[in-house]
Amino acid sequence: MKPSSAFLCAAIAAVVAGCNSEHASEPVLWTPLASVSVDSGSGNTSAVAVPLDNLRRALRVSAQPQGCLRVSSATSVTGEELIANPAAAVGNSWRTTKLHQAGLLVLEGVAAELTHISFAAVPCDTAATGMLPTSVRVESRLSELPTNPGLKLRLVLSQAISAELDAELLAQLIGFELQLDIAITGVEVIADTDLIMQSQADFSTLAAILASLPAKAEDSLDLVIGPCLLQQTPFGRQQLAGFTPRIPGGAGPADGVFVARTNCGFAGSLPDTVNEIARLAAHEIGHYLGLAHPEELDGSKDDLASTTTQNLMHRVPLAATATGLTSEQRSRILAHPFVSEL
Repeated sequence: MKPSSAFLCAAIAAVVAGCNSEHASEPVLWTPLASVSVDSGSGNTSAVAVPLDNLRRALRVSAQPQGCLRVSSATSVTGEELIANPAAAVGNSWRTTKLHQAGLLVLEGVAAELTHISFAAVPCDTAATGMLPTSVRVESRLSELPTNPGLKLRLVLSQAISAELDAELLAQLIGFELQLDIAITGVEVIADTDLIMQSQADFSTLAAILASLPAKAEDSLDLVIGPCLLQQTPFGRQQLAGFTPRIPGGAGPADGVFVARTNCGFAGSLPDTVNEIARLAAHEIGHYLGLAHPEELDGSKDDLASTTTQNLMHRVPLAATATGLTSEQRSRILAHPFVSEL
């Protein structure tokens, strides 16, 4: 039976905050900052001025029509270029990634003094196919740093796991790993259908799952748990324990976190324990809030030196022994606008 969000909130109210309708309907306030055209010759936009403020700041960027973007230039108040090499994934003062249709830029660390930013239209894949965007819309959000930080999650569960999962315990364990209060705002149940991505940049299957759900609060996160998650590679289909399409998350299609049963490739296999699911979910939520692995397969390293191989953000989180976050990691997730006062 699909539990109602009202029943779930009543059951876990003692340990999880924020289930009342006032919080669930509270809007995220995004203010239009600029809309700039992409130059047909250079593929770049003009610079957008970003006002300085002492509050927590984030930018939401959207490509129009749908396409991909990257930050081509980011200048600080002292005139320093924060993007040393826009085409490189490493060696930059401010780590940014390719924005698929839309993206969230959290202005923390060296980016906190950003005064001007510009973008370039780029192909969405190595085949250089698809339409390049012709304009970019930039919105800004200012918010106070919360005193008791928390995160609102909506659980999206496959039928196989919905009857087995202890949502109260899951919320406690995720909150323990991330040092956040967790508010479960609702529960949706989806079919036990394999989610197959044709490549690591193919978010369409994941976006379709989220698009089929009822509307949710704009500043809450969908945590999808259950279906087998597979990625097509040149060597066949690879089974993934979890996947976060957008790092950091907070804008655009496929804007959620996906965690699969580790043994889902075997017929009749049982779901992982709630402890294992919670650790995998906390790891993926860490990505959503801006955290990276200590080292990627290509050798690139996290820009936070305190991220170690025994940290929650280990590439294989179930193999790591440490719980919690370093002070650098905690500062980063607190900069994300979805982390709020519950």
